Amino acid sequence: GIPPGPARAVPTDLLREASRRLGIIALLGGVLWALNTIIGTLTASALDLRSDYLALLRGFDAIAVTSIVVSLALYLYTRKADRDPRVSIDLGLWYLVYTGLALGLTIHWEPPPPAIPVFPMITWVGVAAVMFAAIVPSSPGKTLLAGLIAVSMNPVGMFVARARGTWDFGSPGNVLLMHFPDYLLVGVSVVVSIVVRRLGLQVAQAREMGSYHLGELLGSGGMGEVYRATHRMLARPAAIKLIRQEMLGAANREAAQLAVTRFRREAQAASSLRSPHTVELYDFGVTEDQTLYFVMELLEGMTLETLVRQKGPVPAGRTIHILRQVCESLEEAHARGL
Repeated sequence: GIPPGPARAVPTDLLREASRRLGIIALLGGVLWALNTIIGTLTASALDLRSDYLALLRGFDAIAVTSIVVSLALYLYTRKADRDPRVSIDLGLWYLVYTGLALGLTIHWEPPPPAIPVFPMITWVGVAAVMFAAIVPSSPGKTLLAGLIAVSMNPVGMFVARARGTWDFGSPGNVLLMHFPDYLLVGVSVVVSIVVRRLGLQVAQAREMGSYHLGELLGSGGMGEVYRATHRMLARPAAIKLIRQEMLGAANREAAQLAVTRFRREAQAASSLRSPHTVELYDFGVTEDQTLYFVMELLEGMTLETLVRQKGPVPAGRTIHILRQVCESLEEAHARGL
């Protein structure tokens, strides 16, 4: 079993991916606000609508333009590579609250036709609360608070319409009657948030290997993935490479046993390498689900590909300097039968 450790959190790479999804949702929201404004303006021009309706559209346009600016600002923020994804997640909840306000004002800017009484309804604000809970892995408490504030923007929109003198909806109790389904959806969003967060914590637990806890994903390739890792007792960071058995030709049980045996033999040989140009191997093993892993020193810096992309073609002298180090490392590995 896995020994108890510090309180787990959703892995950083999952939060970063959620931040990217949040940016896409914000961009989509900005596009929808823009399309709604353009279509409304073209329709008004084509139908030569009366002046009071044009005044209504101008109110909508002001809300839409503000929403476009807010949406694009959040999108651009989430695109920054150095942003803390946890900050992006919190901004996403504030974005939900703002979206609730914008939709609440838009939906209730004008009253419904007199023939339609005040009746319970689900609005886009409630739907957005559930959608954000699935996309933004925040804590249930934050999800509940943001959702309640967001759906309460619908009643705010109704009271704003009353203050403007455009809608007398009668008793204040009608506000709750009309929007209680949205408050029920907030409850659904909390359940969704609990499920999503639990899945994230399960991923974090699944990434714990012996004395190491896996952090963010550093890279992936045909053989497997490499993660930043932290030792439970030591402060020393490390990199853990997970190797899928199918990439070693483990097509059946017998082949899997052979792959594990070969892996252990090569790992023991690799751990004896002492060249300063060879990544140091700290540990290796096989998890309960038969995933093979190396624990290696964590190297800070850039890849050769990044070097070429940023600096251009490498001069001949520097190329020789790099290749000599590579050859010295390979020479020792070949001498030990690798």
